[in-house]
Amino acid sequence: MKKISILILLLLSISAFSQKILAQEKYIGTIDGKINISFYLKIEETGCPNIIASGIYKYTDNKTGNWILLDTTFSEKAQQYTFVEHYNTGIMLLKRNSDNLQGLWISPDGKKQLKVSLKKIKHSKSEIEKMEDELEKANYNANDC
Repeated sequence: MKKISILILLLLSISAFSQKILAQEKYIGTIDGKINISFYLKIEETGCPNIIASGIYKYTDNKTGNWILLDTTFSEKAQQYTFVEHYNTGIMLLKRNSDNLQGLWISPDGKKQLKVSLKKIKHSKSEIEKMEDELEKANYNANDC
């Protein structure tokens, strides 16, 4: 009986620290009305409980198809996001309204500010799995030695 109690407590403690995915959203849109991009946003609750967001985007007309990892800070209440491109090549300040993300892309020196307009699109389970793979790969490439 003691072993069963310990096992149950262990399983409960593990589940208390698991992450719960709150949203996985794919967007398409433009920067400056002419640069086409695809954007993936993932919002999850950690076991602490903290809510964290992560994201990636890519230029859809770019043949290499490389995703840019975004370091994210956000206000859940205000639905305002600050996305810093991992290699500090730009920053996006976006506000989330139902099915849209709107805001600015700003160059690292602050001299260039371009309008960002993104619309959430419907996606299949396989598309989300692909986006998750791309997010994982971008995190690995940016943070692994």
